[in-house]
Amino acid sequence: MNIPSASGAMAASSRWWRRWPLWAGYAAGGWALLYGGVLLAITLGGGTLYDIPYLGWAAAGALFMGAGLALATVREWGRRLPPPVVSAGLWTMVLLALAGSAFVLLNVIELVVAGTVHDRDGRSDWVGFGQRLGFAAVAALFLATALSWRHRTGNKCPRCGRPAHPPGSVSAVVRPAPAAPGGIRRIAHIGSLAVVPYYGCHLLRFADAPPFRGGELAAPGDLFIPVFVLGTVLPAEFLLQGLVRRWGMIFPRWTLWLSGKRVPRFLPLTPVWLIAPTLAAYGTGVWIYLVLQFTGVLTMRGSPSEYLLGCAAATAFAGYGWALAIAAVSYQRRTRPDCVVGPPSRTRSSRTQLPRHLMMEGDQLRHGNRLP
Repeated sequence: MNIPSASGAMAASSRWWRRWPLWAGYAAGGWALLYGGVLLAITLGGGTLYDIPYLGWAAAGALFMGAGLALATVREWGRRLPPPVVSAGLWTMVLLALAGSAFVLLNVIELVVAGTVHDRDGRSDWVGFGQRLGFAAVAALFLATALSWRHRTGNKCPRCGRPAHPPGSVSAVVRPAPAAPGGIRRIAHIGSLAVVPYYGCHLLRFADAPPFRGGELAAPGDLFIPVFVLGTVLPAEFLLQGLVRRWGMIFPRWTLWLSGKRVPRFLPLTPVWLIAPTLAAYGTGVWIYLVLQFTGVLTMRGSPSEYLLGCAAATAFAGYGWALAIAAVSYQRRTRPDCVVGPPSRTRSSRTQLPRHLMMEGDQLRHGNRLP
C-alpha cells in the first residue's frame, strides 16, 4: 500500500499547531519512551504504579511498544508494517492511557479547590497525580497520532477529511461556524441538569439537613463544600455550553481584543476529551455497580443517605460526561475546516459550490476581517 509521508500529508503552515500531523508521531513516540523509562526506573527502585504490584512493568512495556508504533507512522520503515496493525496498536494505546489517567479530573478539581490532592485513604497523592497526568498526555498524543495515521492511510486530507489534495492545490481554507442542531442543544441541557442532584446533596450536607443530618456524611458549616460547588459547576457548564453556543466558536464581544476572532478548535476539545471519557465511564460503572446491589446480585453495604449520594454522583458523572462527549463530536464535525482546491484564479468558481454561510466566512477570513 502506498502511504504518503507525514511531510506530504498537508500543506506547510506557519503555525506549528496546525501542522500537528507532521509532529504528532514524534511527540507521542518521544513522550512514550520518556514516560516508560520513568515508570521503569520507579519499578526497578521498588516503587509501584497506583500501588498495584507489577503494573509498572506492564505499563512500561506497553509504552515502549507504543513508542515504536508512533514512530512507525512518521518514519519510512513504518510503511512496511500492515496499516491495520499500526492503527489497532495506536487506538489500544489511547484506551489504555485513558484508563491509566482515570480520576485525573477529580485530582485537578481538588487541587484547584483545596490546593492539594489526596488518595482514597486521605493521604497525600502527588505521585499518583503526576502519574495520571503522564497517562493523560500519552492519550492526547496517541490520539493525534492515530488520527493522522488514519487520514494518511486512507489518503485523506488531515485538515478537512476529504481525499488528499495535490501539493499546492489548496488556495483557501474555509472555517465554518454553524449553530448546533436543536437535538444537540437539548442533550447539553440534560447534561447540565444531571449535576443538580449531586450538588444539591452536597449543599444539604453543608446545611446539615435531612437525610444527612447527624449522619457520617453531614458536614455542617464546612466551607469546602460551597467552594467546591462553585469552583466546579461554573467551569463545567461553561465548557459544555461553549460546545453548543456560537461564542464557543467565535470569541464574543466581552473578550475585548479577541472579540470576533475564531476560537481555536483545540481550545475546548482538548480538555473535553481528557475529562469526558473518565466521567462517562466512571458514572456508568457506578450505576452498574449500584444496580447490581439493588437487584441483590451484590450485597448492599451503606446507609440510605450514602446510596442517595452515590446515585446522585453516578447520575451527574454519567449524564454530564456523555453529554460532553456527544456535544464535542458535534462541535468537531460542525467546525471542521473546508479546503478550497484550485488556483487563485479559479477560487471564486470553486467557492460557488459551498454553502452561502461558508463562502461568507471564507471571504472574511481571507481578507483578515473579523467575524461578527
